[in-house]
Amino acid sequence: MPDPNLVVSLLTPDEAEQYMWIRHAAFVHDVNKIFYFNQHEPSQSTLDSVTQSIRDGIAKGTLYLKCVDIRNGEIIAGARWRYVQSKDLNATSRTWEEVNAELTIPEMYTESHPEVWRAFYDLFNESKRKHMGTKPYWVLDTLVTHPNHHRRGAGSMLLRWGCDKADEARTEAYLEASEMGEPLYKRYGFEPVENIALDLRNWGGREEIRWTLMIRPARA
Repeated sequence: MPDPNLVVSLLTPDEAEQYMWIRHAAFVHDVNKIFYFNQHEPSQSTLDSVTQSIRDGIAKGTLYLKCVDIRNGEIIAGARWRYVQSKDLNATSRTWEEVNAELTIPEMYTESHPEVWRAFYDLFNESKRKHMGTKPYWVLDTLVTHPNHHRRGAGSMLLRWGCDKADEARTEAYLEASEMGEPLYKRYGFEPVENIALDLRNWGGREEIRWTLMIRPARA
């Protein structure tokens, strides 16, 4: 059962820095090794850039969520959900032009390795093209819980929020699961469709990082 002291709501722009620090702490064992390659610790200017990108995303309508402990007001977890659909709200599918316009490669950070950065986004973008095509769907871009607050149910609450949205829209939901997160996603109806990996040893790194692509079927 989730902790009764936890509440989920939308993140506000002035809370973007708190979300950034939770993301940084949650990604230390995998994604940070890609974003910042072998350094793993970004500069303050990069952290500021990440924070600003979160603020910009909120301003553009991206749904950033927070899970707050109401006893002290602390944000302990967060998520980023998006509904991917055609600009023509009457259309039942997107055009390939719309698909390709969405699946871009963002500007990398100062600490990033250019080839690793591109390989990461190429891998994720091609996976979305392959499995989701032109269909509308909800996508969980990020789900992060601060390591000090694992096993309190925050991740489940943030996941359920997006699953409910997908059910309302009667669409599939999509995500890339880490090895640690996959069991949670399975409990909420996500089904594995493919295993993918990025081998950092190809660029002098130390390991291969793996994900499971998962889709939650649309509910009638």
